[in-house]
Amino acid sequence: MLTQGLIGPIEEAEFYRLVLNNVSDSLVVVDTAGAIVLINDPYCEILGGRAEDFVGRHIVEVIGPDTKLHLVAQGIEAQVGRPLEVRGHKLVTKQVPVRRNGEIVGAVGFALFSDYELLKKTYSRIFKPELSLSQANRAWRSRFNAGDIIGEGPAMAAYRQLLEQAAQYDLPVLISGETGTGKELAAQAIHAMSDRAEGPFVWVNCASMPGDLIEAELFGYEGGAFTGARQRGKPGKFELAGGGVLLLDEIGDMPLSLQGSLLRVLQTNEVVRVGGTAPLAVNARIICATHRPLAEEVRAGRFREDLYHRLNVLPIEVPALRERGDLVFLAGRLLERISDKLGRPVPPLGDAERRLLLAHGWSGNVRELENVLTRYMVTGTLSITGKEAPVPADGEAGAGLLKQRIRHLAASELRVALAQAQGNKIKAAELLGISRSHLYRLLAAHGLGKRGDAGGEAD
Repeated sequence: MLTQGLIGPIEEAEFYRLVLNNVSDSLVVVDTAGAIVLINDPYCEILGGRAEDFVGRHIVEVIGPDTKLHLVAQGIEAQVGRPLEVRGHKLVTKQVPVRRNGEIVGAVGFALFSDYELLKKTYSRIFKPELSLSQANRAWRSRFNAGDIIGEGPAMAAYRQLLEQAAQYDLPVLISGETGTGKELAAQAIHAMSDRAEGPFVWVNCASMPGDLIEAELFGYEGGAFTGARQRGKPGKFELAGGGVLLLDEIGDMPLSLQGSLLRVLQTNEVVRVGGTAPLAVNARIICATHRPLAEEVRAGRFREDLYHRLNVLPIEVPALRERGDLVFLAGRLLERISDKLGRPVPPLGDAERRLLLAHGWSGNVRELENVLTRYMVTGTLSITGKEAPVPADGEAGAGLLKQRIRHLAASELRVALAQAQGNKIKAAELLGISRSHLYRLLAAHGLGKRGDAGGEAD
């Protein structure tokens, strides 16, 4: 029989063979004796030969003893989703009988998935969030996304770009930054922009619990593993984060004794519950956050170097508030957010208030700023570092009070910077984000930098 196409008439048998050879999945057909009667090119490529090398030979001789296709051809139950390794290739196969008028005349086996690693990746992205501990994971959801990161200017634009870049790749992320800069917000934003956004966002603070409990918290435990344990056991955070993200907050405070176990999980994607005997496969993307300089912790012997390199694949530094250059803008937006939460009108940020905010060093970063602004909205008084700064009224008395307040704050910050820099004025200027000449003018204006002041003699 001929079939007419764009390239002219084709014999039907030849047409079918072209179709089978152009199917990307491997396919083989055997008769009831288990002899190969048809095999397509993709399967031949795996086997390292041509069709004529295999047709007529027994399927076990060609594929190996793990195949059950010859048994399916004899009426044994069909095999669906059966894993099969062929010449080093891991396949997921389907093996079903071929019938003619109700009678089995052979069997066909084909790969449902020829790339096992790609299958695992696809499975984790599509099915795992729904299948893995679905009920328990419903509570583990990210509350924030990239839209919750407020800021403007070059520093924040570069920071957002790093977050977007990290979201595109299923790789470990190490988020560093001072206390209060918003490291968890960064982790949640990455999760929300990633392919795992529909999966859980699970977190654990490595500094908030005793070292002997962190292992059970991360890896879970079997029933009766220790006194007080649940009889049915409990899944760990790695299991709960299946198909999603696990944030290891304050990773720099993880006990050294546990870091080796964490490294093994990252290398094998398996955990063993406390008191358990068998490994469990896990599929969680790891994001770590720390305020500690981990490279220095490694040099001090407090953090494993191999674990550090395993985690530091995509490093992100959250800019400190003093480095962002958008303090006034951020304060205005935060006041709007606080206003919505408290149901109060937004108080103004005039020149006086802005100067007070800009004069402070903000060691607590955005968290400290938000607390200060919340207090301001409730009390009507701007209070920083525990000292009240009433908003001055118009007039000479108010201006004098404002100058006195700014002078006091500036002197305080100068002393702190000099102390942190151990008297080195160049380093102190860098900490304050000003030039050395500007620092000298401030020191002279406040009567600092003399012998007896913090670092008064050092340059």
